[in-house]
Amino acid sequence: MQVRGMWTTGLLAVVIGVGSVVLWQRSSTEVSGSGPQGGSPETKGWGFIGGAKDTAASSAAAAAQVRSPDQVRVRLFKEGSFAGTEPAGSWCVSDQNLKPCPQLRSRFEYYVLGLGEVTIEEIRGLIQDEAKRANGDAMAAQIMVIWGKYWQVRTYAWRNKFIQADRSTWMPVFEEQRSVRRQILGQPWAEAFFKEDEQHFQEYYAQLESGLPPPPDPGEPVPQMAPGKDPAAVRAERVARYGEAAADRLDKADADWADWERRLNAAKAEWDRLQKSTNLSDAQRKGEMSAYIKSSFPADEQLRVQALLHL
Repeated sequence: MQVRGMWTTGLLAVVIGVGSVVLWQRSSTEVSGSGPQGGSPETKGWGFIGGAKDTAASSAAAAAQVRSPDQVRVRLFKEGSFAGTEPAGSWCVSDQNLKPCPQLRSRFEYYVLGLGEVTIEEIRGLIQDEAKRANGDAMAAQIMVIWGKYWQVRTYAWRNKFIQADRSTWMPVFEEQRSVRRQILGQPWAEAFFKEDEQHFQEYYAQLESGLPPPPDPGEPVPQMAPGKDPAAVRAERVARYGEAAADRLDKADADWADWERRLNAAKAEWDRLQKSTNLSDAQRKGEMSAYIKSSFPADEQLRVQALLHL
C-alpha cells in the first residue's frame, strides 16, 4: 500500500496543480562550494528546486579517488538505489539541436538523486558520459554547459530568507530566484526549467492574498477505495474535496493501479509455476519468464517487473 500511496499522492499533486508549492514550502540546505555562487551549508534556499540530500557522505567520499562513469553505473544501477529504474526526462535534443525543454531538468535531477552514494563530481562525469553516448561529443558539450549553469542555480547563495509563517518574505524570495535563474541560465532555459513552478506559486500566492481558502493540501490522505467502502461515497468525497476533473483522474488512477496489480500478480504466479517445473533448466525458466514479461508488460514496465520478481 505504500507504493500505491505514492502513486495516488503523486497524481493528486498533478491534478490539483500545486505540487510545486509542497517543494517550495521546504527550505533546503544546498551543496556548498559549487561555482562562484556556492552557498554555505547554513544557507537556506527556496525549495522550488527541491532540497539536496545530506551531503556528509558525499563530502567524505570526495577525498577518495573519483570513480569512472562505468564504476558509478555499477554503484548506482547495480548496487545502489537506481537499480530497476530508468533515467527520467530526456536530453532535449531534436534534429541535431539542443532545444530548451523541462525534461532536461528532470534528467539532471534524476542523476542528482544519487548524491550521497556517489559524489557530485562523479555525477557530473556520469551525466557527461551518458550524454556523449546518446548524442555524441559536440552535443554532450552543449548539454554540460547547461548542466554547469543549472548546478550554479541549484547551489546559489540566496540573499533573501524564506519564512513560511511570514508571507511578506515570500515575494522577495520568489523575485530573487526568478531573476537569478534568468541571469545564469538565460531566458529560454530558465523558463523551460522553472516556468511551471513559478506559475503554480503565483497562482497559489494570489489565492492566499485574495482571502480564499488555500487549495487542498496534497499531503492529506486521499479518499481511496478499500474493502467495505462504498464506491459512490468515495467518489462523492473526492468530488467535494478536489472537483470533478480531479476525481475523474483519481478514478483512472485506481483503475490503472488495479490493472497493474492484476498483471503483476499473474506474473508472480507464472514465475512460481516455472520455478516448480522440474523438467526445465534455470536458463529455460528465465527464458520463458522473460518472454512472458515481454508479452504482458509494455517496455517501460519490464525492468520494474524483473526487479520485483528478483530475476
